[in-house]
Amino acid sequence: MSDSREAESRKSDLADRRATLEAFARALRRETHNLQQRPDLLWTQMYNRLQWEDEPVPDVLAPELARRSAPGAAPWLRTRTRLRESEALIRTLAGHAGAVLRCAISPDGTYIVSASSDQTLRIWDSNNGVERAILRGHRGWVLGCDVSPDGSFVVSASTDRTLKIWDADSGLERATLTGHTAAVSDCAIDPRGVFIVSSSWDKTVRIWDVATGEARSILEGHRGVINACAISPDGCFVVSASGHALIIWDAASGEIRAILTDPAQYLVSDCAISPDGSLVVAASGDLEPGMSWRWGPARPPNGRATVWTPGGAAPRQSLAVWDVATSSERAALKGHLSEVEGCSVSPDGTIIVSASWDNTLKVWDAATGDERTTLRGHSFWVADCAISPDGSFIVSGCRDGTLKIWDAAVAAAGDKGAGAEGHNAPVTSCAVSTDGCRVVTASEDTTLKIWDVASGEVRATLIGHALGISDCDISPDGSFIASTSLDETLKIWDMATGSERRTLKTGYGWGRCAISPDGSFVVAEGKSEVSGRRVLKIWDVDNGTEKCTLEGSRVAGEGFPSAHAISPDGSFVVFASHDLVRVWDLEAVRVRATLVGHTGAVRACAMSPDGSFTVSASEDGTLRIWDVRTGRVRATLVGHTGAVRACVNSPDGSFIVSASEDGTLKVWDAETGEEQATLPLLDAAYCVALHPGRALAICGDRGGNVYFIDLVGIEYGPIIVTAADFGQGPTMRCPACLQYLPLEEGWLGQEIDCPRPGCDGRLRVNPFVAGRKSWTRG
Repeated sequence: MSDSREAESRKSDLADRRATLEAFARALRRETHNLQQRPDLLWTQMYNRLQWEDEPVPDVLAPELARRSAPGAAPWLRTRTRLRESEALIRTLAGHAGAVLRCAISPDGTYIVSASSDQTLRIWDSNNGVERAILRGHRGWVLGCDVSPDGSFVVSASTDRTLKIWDADSGLERATLTGHTAAVSDCAIDPRGVFIVSSSWDKTVRIWDVATGEARSILEGHRGVINACAISPDGCFVVSASGHALIIWDAASGEIRAILTDPAQYLVSDCAISPDGSLVVAASGDLEPGMSWRWGPARPPNGRATVWTPGGAAPRQSLAVWDVATSSERAALKGHLSEVEGCSVSPDGTIIVSASWDNTLKVWDAATGDERTTLRGHSFWVADCAISPDGSFIVSGCRDGTLKIWDAAVAAAGDKGAGAEGHNAPVTSCAVSTDGCRVVTASEDTTLKIWDVASGEVRATLIGHALGISDCDISPDGSFIASTSLDETLKIWDMATGSERRTLKTGYGWGRCAISPDGSFVVAEGKSEVSGRRVLKIWDVDNGTEKCTLEGSRVAGEGFPSAHAISPDGSFVVFASHDLVRVWDLEAVRVRATLVGHTGAVRACAMSPDGSFTVSASEDGTLRIWDVRTGRVRATLVGHTGAVRACVNSPDGSFIVSASEDGTLKVWDAETGEEQATLPLLDAAYCVALHPGRALAICGDRGGNVYFIDLVGIEYGPIIVTAADFGQGPTMRCPACLQYLPLEEGWLGQEIDCPRPGCDGRLRVNPFVAGRKSWTRG
């Protein structure tokens, strides 16, 4: 019996070890793209993935976690929320400097080709994700790519009006095919590798001879720009997509066999053919006529992604499955929340995969049309997808410049993935209540969400704005929320009930807002009807009247974002327009100082809790710390590789946290300007806020993800607090015990211990009371 128990124990131990190694390998594959850039973040990135694994992985991590969390250890950032991604995710491929618009897989499945707006193609090893080659030669965006049946060459299509043939082994250019008079949108190689088909904005489809590079035929029949093309598995017919229609052409004669059209389908962006040639799948979305999103601007033509909003009509986007023999539509696959941009059919014809602007891929049952699963992991628009010839993996290309490889078996089995709640569009702003119990996030999906800090769960979703929300703030007493929107309104919401208290017209979309330290007024961006300038409007919270207006930049510069922050005593506002930062005296309504130094537009400002300095975050990739009194730069924080979208000062004034489009969150020492810690996120970071009582950051990104992040090894010193008068005499709130303390004589400008029994809070009291000059010391 003892031998049997010992054998079972060894078997169990081996199983645990195997499970642990597999978990570590899985995490390492998923983080390789980050660790290639920052190998020093190995512990941070691995732990933030592995902490969610089942036993025995947490036990294996425990000793190192204790060492990394001990007093004196180097600071690092620990996420409290799981990543919103599917278990099917294998790895991420990063390297392109622009959007990945097309992807293709070699016939033997050993390499992947990606086409990008950075004017290059890249060849990747599908097994280890290593970049094999960069194909340079196009002078425009590369919109299409395909691999020959024997894997020896690659063909590409570009906005420079050419196609190019490349040697797959060497990456050298073999030939350039010219003849199209507008951008070439897509390309495909026939199953024998004899001819190439291309589609173009010039409204034609061309068939090229691979050997000679000459055009065999020019197919005309579409009335608008052509977005995509595909060749049947037997090489007998070609399908092209334009506007609301697909045309099936005879590959030999060039004659039209059939026109598949459905006005309800909206614009067709991509097409794919089933392996037996009996079905055509078309991806479409609800866009303006004449537009195609694969090569479109960085943002959609209407300035925002189309997303479904509760209480409104769902946008029209779907995949249509057509029967080639009868030219009839078999099914419409609906479920994506935004435009469907790419599609692919598995080699065995059992599943269809779609790629969408809603940042996801969906896997559909080809026979029934039912959705099997949604693949989450991308945090920006997914432009294309392809399935390996053996059906073992899926690859997808994203507008953020990355590709992802997914396990097709896990996906087909109905992998639902895991992760925290979030928004359906970029998170533009976040704020933490002064008691530290609630977080509010604002999003381009037109909603605000109220989160419980302790559990990390959403407590309420606030619906009312007609368009995307640009900013939000919470009143000092936690009773109301302010939000601004592209619908040019400022809304005041009741925190307890989630109902609207008031709606004010700002006259400007995407403006910022901030609530005064005493909660009596709100500052929001607007536009002056008189001068035509961007302005700051000061609104009275109680009656909704406009108290005063501060002039900013001319509206002609609206492409440059603004930012502002209110001093802790409410006496001045820091207001940025383009690359300048101005300090406005609210009583005199005049500029105290103009802060000059940034070489790019300022995206955010933050005040120190004592009002002595302000921090500005800029598109030039830097942050600057300014002395408010002298207007001089104390320090320039350099380290981000993209525009810095947000910044916040810690409650004790000792450190600064920044969020950047480079997809990282950084912590800086406010005194020295040195970087203390970095956390790579899933996507470009758009906002950040700090907990008032402990080292906890909340961040939102472009993909709708909301992160709760512990700043391990970083401790708050004495919290700087400002007394404010809410109508019953000056009080201040202790962030440790959350109790309001009546201001006592002699506290102003002093460091004190919280007098509440059992509270160990240490406070630095500002030498002024918000809104009450009679209390100002000195």
